[in-house]
Amino acid sequence: MRGLLLVLALTLAACAAPGGLKTVDSSQTLHGIVPATQFRLTGRISAKTPNQTFSGTLSWTRAAAEETLLLSGPLGQGAAEIQRQGDRVMLKTAAGDPVVEDSDERLLERVIGLRLPLDGLVWWLSGLPRPGVEFKAGMDREGRVERLDQDGWHIEYSQFRRYGETWRPGRIFANRGDDLEFRFAVDSWEAP
Repeated sequence: MRGLLLVLALTLAACAAPGGLKTVDSSQTLHGIVPATQFRLTGRISAKTPNQTFSGTLSWTRAAAEETLLLSGPLGQGAAEIQRQGDRVMLKTAAGDPVVEDSDERLLERVIGLRLPLDGLVWWLSGLPRPGVEFKAGMDREGRVERLDQDGWHIEYSQFRRYGETWRPGRIFANRGDDLEFRFAVDSWEAP
């Protein structure tokens, strides 16, 4: 009897392993799940590129057509603030005059060295693929994305937490090849 219970326990553990995830692609629907459109998100971030590394904290507030993304290094050093109002995006740093761009991707590249669109990043931080772009995703038993391949990035999600009626990942690890890496640990996620 003990042997049968051991075999059953091992079988169940194998089914729960990441290799047993259900795989979906862009031809399948993720049950109409969408990211938060208005939120306040705080956490710790690190990014590594061939030319630089960045680590620090992130505070991101988005409401309607306005958003503010505040990044600061250890002990508040190297603080940078990205503000978007409609199509206008501005970078403010403690070191100089504000820089205005029409591309949030270029501003993020200046700050953390990675060229990522803020709108796309909202989807990825929510544990979802960006719409309109091919992807492959590994799903857990609850239907949450645990692995995502999109835009040349491989993203892994863990430590899911419930915020209201929605589950969001608590840790995100993304890499593109051997030279680009992005990590984010969520401290809080508030949606009105």
